[in-house]
Amino acid sequence: MADVTADQFNSHIANGKDLSGLNLSGLDLSYLSITKLNLRGVSLAGCNLLGSDLSGSDLTRANLRGACLDGAKLCGTNFTRANLTITDMRGADLRGANFEGANLSGAASNSGQSTARVIGANMHKANAQNANFSNAILVRVNFNSSNLSGANFEGANITRVSLQDAKYDIDAFDRAIGV
Repeated sequence: MADVTADQFNSHIANGKDLSGLNLSGLDLSYLSITKLNLRGVSLAGCNLLGSDLSGSDLTRANLRGACLDGAKLCGTNFTRANLTITDMRGADLRGANFEGANLSGAASNSGQSTARVIGANMHKANAQNANFSNAILVRVNFNSSNLSGANFEGANITRVSLQDAKYDIDAFDRAIGV
């Protein structure tokens, strides 16, 4: 249960209140422009962030388990050690986002119609076990020391991806593009 309503959250933003650690679980925050905010430790579990712009925000250690980030703009967003398990990121723009140490287990980045763009992102030490990256654009992504076991890269463009010390299935990239 969220600490505040969506309207109260918008009021907090307008008044410059500290948002770190706030529980926003389950709120509908779709199509909001909430850029460059300190959202460290915030719980956005199960939130609807469809089409929202969180570019440049700090979501270090945030809980986004089961959140909908479909079509969200997340350029330069910091997801260090964030929980993104079973998160829907279809069609999200993740250019320059930092996922160092984040948990992306079971996350989905493609629906067939919309493709996630993950360009220049840092996913160092990320847990992306069983994540669905099918048809995603993964250019210059750092997956070093990440767990990619069971991840689906079918049709994904993995141009200039770094996989040093990453754990992945032997056939993980057989149907990927740019191998």
